Amino acid sequence: MPREIVLLTGEREAPHLAGHLRGFAPALAVRPAATRAELDALFAAPVPGRRLIAFATNVVVPGRYLAACEHGAYNFHPGPPSYPGVYPESFAVWEGAARFGATAHRMLKQVDSGPIVASEWFDVPPDCGRMHLATLAFEALVRVFASLSERLACRDEELPENGETWSGPVRLRSAFDAMCRVEPGISEAEYRRRYRAFGEGPFQDMHVILHGHRFKIDNPWTEADLKAELGR
Repeated sequence: MPREIVLLTGEREAPHLAGHLRGFAPALAVRPAATRAELDALFAAPVPGRRLIAFATNVVVPGRYLAACEHGAYNFHPGPPSYPGVYPESFAVWEGAARFGATAHRMLKQVDSGPIVASEWFDVPPDCGRMHLATLAFEALVRVFASLSERLACRDEELPENGETWSGPVRLRSAFDAMCRVEPGISEAEYRRRYRAFGEGPFQDMHVILHGHRFKIDNPWTEADLKAELGR
Protein backbone atom coordinates (compact mmCIF):
# COMPACT_ATOMS: atom_id res chain seq x y z
CA MET A 1 0.00 0.00 0.00
CA PRO A 2 1.14 3.61 -0.41
CA ARG A 3 3.20 5.03 2.42
CA GLU A 4 1.89 8.57 1.96
CA ILE A 5 -0.91 10.28 0.07
CA VAL A 6 -0.62 13.97 -0.74
CA LEU A 7 -4.21 15.26 -0.89
CA LEU A 8 -4.47 18.44 -2.98
CA THR A 9 -7.92 19.89 -2.33
CA GLY A 10 -9.80 22.64 -0.52
CA GLU A 11 -9.62 23.09 3.23
CA ARG A 12 -13.30 22.20 3.58
CA GLU A 13 -13.01 18.97 1.61
CA ALA A 14 -9.68 17.74 3.00
CA PRO A 15 -10.82 16.36 6.41
CA HIS A 16 -13.70 14.38 4.90
CA LEU A 17 -11.66 12.90 2.04
CA ALA A 18 -8.72 12.10 4.32
CA GLY A 19 -11.00 10.44 6.84
CA HIS A 20 -12.52 8.31 4.11
CA LEU A 21 -9.09 7.14 2.94
CA ARG A 22 -7.95 6.38 6.49
CA GLY A 23 -11.12 4.35 7.00
CA PHE A 24 -9.55 1.76 4.69
CA ALA A 25 -5.96 2.22 5.92
CA PRO A 26 -5.80 3.70 9.44
CA ALA A 27 -1.99 3.94 9.42
CA LEU A 28 -1.88 5.78 6.09
CA ALA A 29 -0.21 9.21 6.20
CA VAL A 30 -2.48 11.69 4.40
CA ARG A 31 -0.89 15.13 3.89
CA PRO A 32 -3.37 17.84 2.82
CA ALA A 33 -2.43 20.83 0.67
CA ALA A 34 -4.79 23.58 -0.48
CA THR A 35 -2.34 25.92 -2.26
CA ARG A 36 0.70 25.71 -4.52
CA ALA A 37 2.89 26.90 -1.62
CA GLU A 38 1.64 24.08 0.62
CA LEU A 39 2.19 21.59 -2.21
CA ASP A 40 5.76 22.85 -2.69
CA ALA A 41 6.44 22.37 1.03
CA LEU A 42 5.26 18.75 0.93
CA PHE A 43 7.41 17.95 -2.10
CA ALA A 44 10.51 19.69 -0.73
CA ALA A 45 11.91 16.29 0.26
CA PRO A 46 11.42 12.91 -1.47
CA VAL A 47 9.18 10.34 0.20
CA PRO A 48 9.18 6.68 -0.89
CA GLY A 49 5.79 5.17 -1.64
CA ARG A 50 4.03 8.49 -2.30
CA ARG A 51 0.77 8.93 -4.20
CA LEU A 52 -0.89 12.23 -5.13
CA ILE A 53 -4.64 12.79 -5.25
CA ALA A 54 -6.01 16.10 -6.53
CA PHE A 55 -9.70 16.72 -5.91
CA ALA A 56 -11.59 19.66 -7.46
CA THR A 57 -8.57 21.97 -7.41
CA ASN A 58 -7.28 24.64 -9.79
CA VAL A 59 -3.69 24.23 -8.57
CA VAL A 60 -1.48 23.08 -11.45
CA VAL A 61 0.90 20.32 -10.35
CA PRO A 62 4.44 20.55 -11.83
CA GLY A 63 5.60 17.58 -13.84
CA ARG A 64 8.52 16.97 -11.47
CA TYR A 65 6.06 16.38 -8.64
CA LEU A 66 4.13 13.87 -10.72
CA ALA A 67 7.36 12.04 -11.51
CA ALA A 68 8.18 11.92 -7.79
CA CYS A 69 5.00 9.94 -7.01
CA GLU A 70 6.02 6.29 -6.93
CA HIS A 71 2.39 5.14 -6.87
CA GLY A 72 1.06 7.63 -9.38
CA ALA A 73 -1.08 10.75 -9.30
CA TYR A 74 -4.83 11.00 -9.85
CA ASN A 75 -7.08 13.98 -10.47
CA PHE A 76 -10.80 14.12 -9.67
CA HIS A 77 -12.26 16.55 -12.20
CA PRO A 78 -15.77 18.02 -11.64
CA GLY A 79 -16.78 17.66 -15.26
CA PRO A 80 -17.15 14.83 -17.80
CA PRO A 81 -14.49 13.73 -20.30
CA SER A 82 -16.11 16.01 -22.89
CA TYR A 83 -15.28 19.13 -20.83
CA PRO A 84 -11.56 19.17 -19.98
CA GLY A 85 -10.09 22.33 -18.48
CA VAL A 86 -11.38 24.97 -16.08
CA TYR A 87 -14.99 25.88 -15.18
CA PRO A 88 -16.53 23.01 -17.17
CA GLU A 89 -19.98 23.70 -15.70
CA SER A 90 -19.98 27.24 -17.13
CA PHE A 91 -19.12 26.14 -20.65
CA ALA A 92 -21.61 23.27 -20.47
CA VAL A 93 -24.43 25.65 -19.51
CA TRP A 94 -23.36 28.10 -22.20
CA GLU A 95 -23.31 25.40 -24.88
CA GLY A 96 -26.56 23.79 -23.74
CA ALA A 97 -25.02 20.40 -22.94
CA ALA A 98 -27.58 17.64 -22.40
CA ARG A 99 -25.22 15.45 -20.36
CA PHE A 100 -22.61 16.28 -17.74
CA GLY A 101 -20.72 14.47 -15.01
CA ALA A 102 -17.44 13.89 -13.18
CA THR A 103 -14.14 12.24 -14.11
CA ALA A 104 -11.15 10.63 -12.40
CA HIS A 105 -7.94 10.25 -14.38
CA ARG A 106 -4.24 9.65 -14.05
CA MET A 107 -2.36 12.92 -14.08
CA LEU A 108 0.10 13.89 -16.81
CA LYS A 109 2.02 17.14 -17.21
CA GLN A 110 -0.63 18.41 -19.66
CA VAL A 111 -3.81 19.33 -17.79
CA ASP A 112 -6.79 16.96 -18.15
CA SER A 113 -5.10 14.63 -20.61
CA GLY A 114 -4.24 11.51 -18.62
CA PRO A 115 -5.92 8.11 -18.99
CA ILE A 116 -9.42 8.06 -17.53
CA VAL A 117 -10.02 5.55 -14.74
CA ALA A 118 -13.62 6.36 -13.74
CA SER A 119 -16.50 8.65 -14.65
CA GLU A 120 -20.13 9.28 -13.85
CA TRP A 121 -22.62 10.89 -16.23
CA PHE A 122 -26.06 12.40 -15.63
CA ASP A 123 -28.72 14.30 -17.58
CA VAL A 124 -28.61 18.08 -17.20
CA PRO A 125 -31.92 19.31 -15.69
CA PRO A 126 -34.00 21.83 -17.66
CA ASP A 127 -33.05 25.50 -17.13
CA CYS A 128 -29.98 24.45 -15.14
CA GLY A 129 -27.61 27.30 -14.25
CA ARG A 130 -23.94 27.34 -13.36
CA MET A 131 -24.25 26.79 -9.61
CA HIS A 132 -26.84 24.00 -9.80
CA LEU A 133 -24.79 22.12 -12.38
CA ALA A 134 -21.59 22.60 -10.35
CA THR A 135 -23.38 21.16 -7.31
CA LEU A 136 -24.60 18.10 -9.21
CA ALA A 137 -21.10 17.54 -10.62
CA PHE A 138 -19.54 17.85 -7.16
CA GLU A 139 -21.95 15.27 -5.78
CA ALA A 140 -21.05 12.92 -8.65
CA LEU A 141 -17.36 13.55 -8.00
CA VAL A 142 -17.74 12.53 -4.36
CA ARG A 143 -19.36 9.29 -5.47
CA VAL A 144 -16.52 8.61 -7.93
CA PHE A 145 -13.98 9.27 -5.17
CA ALA A 146 -15.81 6.92 -2.81
CA SER A 147 -15.80 4.17 -5.44
CA LEU A 148 -12.01 4.37 -5.82
CA SER A 149 -10.92 5.19 -2.27
CA GLU A 150 -10.12 1.67 -1.09
CA ARG A 151 -7.87 0.98 -4.07
CA LEU A 152 -6.16 4.35 -3.76
CA ALA A 153 -5.52 3.87 -0.05
CA CYS A 154 -4.56 0.20 -0.03
CA ARG A 155 -3.10 -0.86 -3.37
CA ASP A 156 0.21 -0.04 -5.00
CA GLU A 157 -0.74 -0.75 -8.61
CA GLU A 158 -2.16 1.83 -11.01
CA LEU A 159 -5.91 2.02 -11.38
CA PRO A 160 -7.09 0.46 -14.66
CA GLU A 161 -8.44 2.64 -17.43
CA ASN A 162 -12.20 2.53 -18.01
CA GLY A 163 -12.03 2.91 -21.80
CA GLU A 164 -13.31 6.49 -22.06
CA THR A 165 -11.27 9.23 -23.72
CA TRP A 166 -11.14 13.01 -23.49
CA SER A 167 -12.95 14.98 -26.18
CA GLY A 168 -13.58 18.61 -27.01
CA PRO A 169 -11.25 21.56 -26.48
CA VAL A 170 -9.46 22.17 -23.19
CA ARG A 171 -11.24 25.20 -21.68
CA LEU A 172 -8.71 27.78 -20.53
CA ARG A 173 -8.97 30.52 -17.92
CA SER A 174 -8.51 33.10 -20.67
CA ALA A 175 -11.65 31.84 -22.44
CA PHE A 176 -13.61 32.00 -19.20
CA ASP A 177 -12.39 35.55 -18.51
CA ALA A 178 -13.42 36.62 -22.02
CA MET A 179 -16.95 35.33 -21.44
CA CYS A 180 -17.13 37.22 -18.14
CA ARG A 181 -16.50 40.54 -19.88
CA VAL A 182 -19.87 42.05 -20.85
CA GLU A 183 -20.15 44.68 -23.56
CA PRO A 184 -22.18 47.78 -22.60
CA GLY A 185 -24.64 47.26 -25.48
CA ILE A 186 -25.50 43.64 -24.69
CA SER A 187 -29.18 42.73 -25.06
CA GLU A 188 -31.18 41.66 -22.02
CA ALA A 189 -31.70 38.15 -23.41
CA GLU A 190 -28.00 37.70 -24.12
CA TYR A 191 -27.07 39.08 -20.71
CA ARG A 192 -29.39 36.66 -18.92
CA ARG A 193 -27.93 33.74 -20.89
CA ARG A 194 -24.37 34.86 -20.12
CA TYR A 195 -25.20 35.35 -16.44
CA ARG A 196 -26.65 31.82 -16.05
CA ALA A 197 -23.45 30.34 -17.46
CA PHE A 198 -20.73 32.61 -16.08
CA GLY A 199 -22.20 34.98 -13.49
CA GLU A 200 -24.05 32.85 -10.98
CA GLY A 201 -22.36 32.30 -7.64
CA PRO A 202 -20.46 34.39 -5.11
CA PHE A 203 -17.37 34.79 -7.30
CA GLN A 204 -18.00 38.25 -8.83
CA ASP A 205 -16.50 37.26 -12.19
CA MET A 206 -18.66 39.22 -14.61
CA HIS A 207 -17.72 42.83 -15.36
CA VAL A 208 -17.99 45.65 -17.87
CA ILE A 209 -15.27 48.03 -19.11
CA LEU A 210 -16.30 51.68 -19.48
CA HIS A 211 -13.81 54.37 -20.53
CA GLY A 212 -10.88 52.26 -19.41
CA HIS A 213 -12.36 51.41 -16.00
CA ARG A 214 -13.46 47.95 -14.88
CA PHE A 215 -16.81 47.69 -13.06
CA LYS A 216 -17.89 44.46 -11.40
CA ILE A 217 -21.50 43.47 -11.88
CA ASP A 218 -23.33 43.34 -8.56
CA ASN A 219 -24.06 39.69 -7.92
CA PRO A 220 -27.09 38.85 -5.74
CA TRP A 221 -25.56 35.52 -4.64
CA THR A 222 -24.28 35.43 -1.07
CA GLU A 223 -22.20 32.95 0.92
CA ALA A 224 -25.45 31.68 2.45
CA ASP A 225 -26.80 31.02 -1.05
CA LEU A 226 -23.70 29.01 -1.90
CA LYS A 227 -23.93 26.92 1.28
CA ALA A 228 -27.61 26.28 0.60
CA GLU A 229 -26.84 25.21 -2.97
CA LEU A 230 -24.04 22.87 -1.87
CA GLY A 231 -26.36 21.41 0.73
CA ARG A 232 -29.07 20.45 -1.74
